[in-house]
Amino acid sequence: MFVCGYHFPASEGNDVSFDKVIEKVSEGIDSTGKTVTLTSETREGVQLETLEVPAGTFAHTAFVDYYTNTEVAEKDGLKMIYYTNKYQISEISKSVDGAVTKDLCKKLDDMNLYRVKVA
Repeated sequence: MFVCGYHFPASEGNDVSFDKVIEKVSEGIDSTGKTVTLTSETREGVQLETLEVPAGTFAHTAFVDYYTNTEVAEKDGLKMIYYTNKYQISEISKSVDGAVTKDLCKKLDDMNLYRVKVA
């Protein structure tokens, strides 16, 4: 099973605990002082909005990890986020970050395309 790009034993099935995922995502990543910006766009490439991910949240750390460790081609310093990854980050963030990322997570659950930039 892959969650947020990390492999977990098949014996855990679809019930990988959020704590294990958070531990893997946080391992070796220092997101302190970094800003994370997401841009949403339509399938046709029309940019809809730019979103800031609150620092100190799981979502913030997960997007820094994604940007740093994912082999996705960059376009203007932005990396496309695969639907599975944004959905998994959103689900965990809803649970552990609560109201801080509620509005952001609601947007991530849509079918628009997202790109992430870390600076």
